Amino acid sequence: MFLDLSRLEDGRVSARFEIGRESPLLMGFEGDLREPLIFEVEARNPSGSTFVVSGRLSGTVVAPCRRCLEPTETTLDVPFRVIYQEAGRDAEQSDEPGDDDIVWLERGAKRIELDDQVRDRLFLEAERFPLCRSDCRGICPTCGQNLNEAACDCRVEAADSRWKVLEELQLGETGD
Repeated sequence: MFLDLSRLEDGRVSARFEIGRESPLLMGFEGDLREPLIFEVEARNPSGSTFVVSGRLSGTVVAPCRRCLEPTETTLDVPFRVIYQEAGRDAEQSDEPGDDDIVWLERGAKRIELDDQVRDRLFLEAERFPLCRSDCRGICPTCGQNLNEAACDCRVEAADSRWKVLEELQLGETGD
């Protein structure tokens, strides 16, 4: 995905992209898409070498609930704002604090590549562990029954049995 800077009109250029499941941009993304994600973006050119790119990435993602593993639909609405600037004498100062939101372009660049920044925002902002509902009871760790659908007769130990030896040692020390 890129913005063609040769199409700037009155210092602006807009574009709309659809990001389908087969897109390399989504490689490693753990959710499924019912329809392509929509990325609407606009670049403004307030000065000759600076471009302010802002937009929104939106769509619907389906991922397993973190408690019961049922497919859960979540709405994705990710704001996007990055400043692109042509490299010059200031480019050497890019390691200073506060320069994280600037992406340096080659001098005379004719287009802005958006893939890396869009991918970063998507992976940071998307709900990684969605819940199907706030009171989801999850699944039984013994039999796997979805506890939202029905209860099970399994007896779940309150404590982890691996700690039993340590607990017995503590009881022996306090009993002396």
